[in-house]
Amino acid sequence: MSHFESHIEQILATLRDERALRSLSPIEPLEDGRYQALEDAQQQPLINLNSNDYLALHDATCHFADETDLTDSLQTLSAKDVGSTSSRLLSGDRAVMHQLEDLIAKSLQHEAALLFNSGYHANVGILPALKLPGMVVIADKLIHASMIDGIRLSGLPFERFRHNDVTQLQRLIEKHHSSESCQHIIVMAESIYSMDGDLAPLQALVALKKQYPKVALYIDEAHAIGVRGAHGYGLCEELGLLPEIDLLVGTFGKALGSMGAYVACSEAVRTLLITRSRSLIYSTMLPPLIIQWVLAVWQALPTLSQRRAHLATLQQLLTDELASLPEQLLPTPHSHIIPLLCGSRERARTVAQALHEEGYFIRPIMSPTVPVGSERLRISLTAGLTSSDVKRLCQVILAHLA
Repeated sequence: MSHFESHIEQILATLRDERALRSLSPIEPLEDGRYQALEDAQQQPLINLNSNDYLALHDATCHFADETDLTDSLQTLSAKDVGSTSSRLLSGDRAVMHQLEDLIAKSLQHEAALLFNSGYHANVGILPALKLPGMVVIADKLIHASMIDGIRLSGLPFERFRHNDVTQLQRLIEKHHSSESCQHIIVMAESIYSMDGDLAPLQALVALKKQYPKVALYIDEAHAIGVRGAHGYGLCEELGLLPEIDLLVGTFGKALGSMGAYVACSEAVRTLLITRSRSLIYSTMLPPLIIQWVLAVWQALPTLSQRRAHLATLQQLLTDELASLPEQLLPTPHSHIIPLLCGSRERARTVAQALHEEGYFIRPIMSPTVPVGSERLRISLTAGLTSSDVKRLCQVILAHLA
């Protein structure tokens, strides 16, 4: 064994001892919306609580009444142009990509939009490309890892404010806004936070932007697009704030049941990103087949209101059923993402295993993804669940956490 491999084995041994080693667990979709864990000796059908497919679009043949039937869209996808074959700046560009961007921009009340291969590609590619002299970043403490990586890659000076603490944010803004060396302040937040499921104080953030001219807002709607708003255009739509957000990022890999991402922005910002964003310039573009599917889903979003309503009903049902749990175990749910704070790795594993034995597939969230002591089960509700699924889930949770 080489010196290099020997050192890697030592690291893995330490992680095994700490029970911190991650692994992959393949699952197989079943016909009734259930899943089967291929490593499960019992081969029992499982209800997936890990999924980000919030609108349950993984099976396009299933649809609610009065909504667009996406089966027709699947059948009309062009199979003759499967691979984009190159970066979009070479020969990977297609008319359907511009069509989707134009639709997103119009829907989100922005001048323009630009596609990326994933939310990670977007968040690591935007800030480095938009870096300007005198620019400072102020970010919520709990923003996604991809946003943090984007800040680090940009090399911009940055500070972080306590989660959703508008008062501290304002103090930091005032400190930099009054400095002659500071010309631009980018405030970064998620509209719905991925681990806690709580909401950013978007109205307060917009108010600060209006109060301080140097401020621009960068909001990631990854967990809100498709789910919130009258047309499914996110929490910013729900609150009437769409045109107020300078950089509005979202993904197709969650509620839209596909992959890829976008930023809605000004024409000037779009042009600069095309010119400078390394994650765009140096990546082969997503296959046109994927873009065609995303376009069909985005066009259908306004008709998927019953799915959104059903998801909200399930959220309220779970909240009511688990009302007896203390706040330190179950913070008041604000969205379809609901954390059960187990407090330790062992307890999180124990409850996850108990749920597995009852037919629920959920993997515990461990440190360093979350801070030590806040290990949890992150329940992702989807429109494919039934009320009876949620009621039985709550019974198992109460049996092990109450």
